[in-house]
Amino acid sequence: MLDGLKDAVKQATEDVKSKVAEKEITEEALNSSLESLRLRLIKQNISIDTVERIQDEVKTRMLGEKVRRDQVSDRIQDAFRTVLEEQVSDDLDPAEKVAESGEPYTLYLVGFNGSGKTTTAAKLTNTLQQKEHNVVLGAGDTFRAASIEQLEEHGKRLGTKVVSHEYESDPAAVAYDAVAHAEKEGKVAVVDTAGRSHADQNLMNELEKMIEVGEPDMVLLVVDALAGNDVENQVEAYQGMFDGLVVTKMDVDEHGGALITAAQKSGKPVAYIGTGQEYTDLEDFDTTEFTDRLFE
Repeated sequence: MLDGLKDAVKQATEDVKSKVAEKEITEEALNSSLESLRLRLIKQNISIDTVERIQDEVKTRMLGEKVRRDQVSDRIQDAFRTVLEEQVSDDLDPAEKVAESGEPYTLYLVGFNGSGKTTTAAKLTNTLQQKEHNVVLGAGDTFRAASIEQLEEHGKRLGTKVVSHEYESDPAAVAYDAVAHAEKEGKVAVVDTAGRSHADQNLMNELEKMIEVGEPDMVLLVVDALAGNDVENQVEAYQGMFDGLVVTKMDVDEHGGALITAAQKSGKPVAYIGTGQEYTDLEDFDTTEFTDRLFE
């Protein structure tokens, strides 16, 4: 995991070191080396806008610094790490929010088709159950074939109720019934939603209606780590509608770019990362651990 990004950072720091001969880091030396960093980061599926922001921040931190040549690699790594830690936040723990607020509590999962929302709903249910919360699942995806059956199968395995209606029924009604059940039984409602795209305005309108009717306490945007630069479009499509991010398929992602782009573009924290197919493969995201992997 993250091998490509780790190699890019390592090579970029060596590029800077090879070009710095003075005690003071000059703009000329930085510009040449940071262009190398820019190209390497773009190859790791970080969007151009995000890369340019990172590049500018690193340059601002390093320009004019006085440092020995043998310390340049360490210094650029420190600067890059600091920028990442500022732009990729882990300041959101849904399970902790549930514990603080008490039950009932409602969580919605939104995102593009194929991002892993339904599986994440099951994993999140398991996470909450392990913390002794009772959960009800809402099958709010009434459009995708077999989506309701898929969630119901997860419900059976996890021993939790699934609120569902027929296909092509109003997803807002499903959300309403799931929330009503949670309120009546003192549970946490985890509501799955249909996969959408920024081009599908009808489905986006349905989602807005679901949020208006269900009044969720938290909305998490689920994005696929393998989506590459398209994750920027996904964040833009849901901008203003979510509180935090879940990044799936991190176990097979060598780049790490989608996570960085999504966090920087949205300004929202990463709550969880998906690291496999088991219910237990949903990890609390930790910014320090993430950056440690890059610079180990």
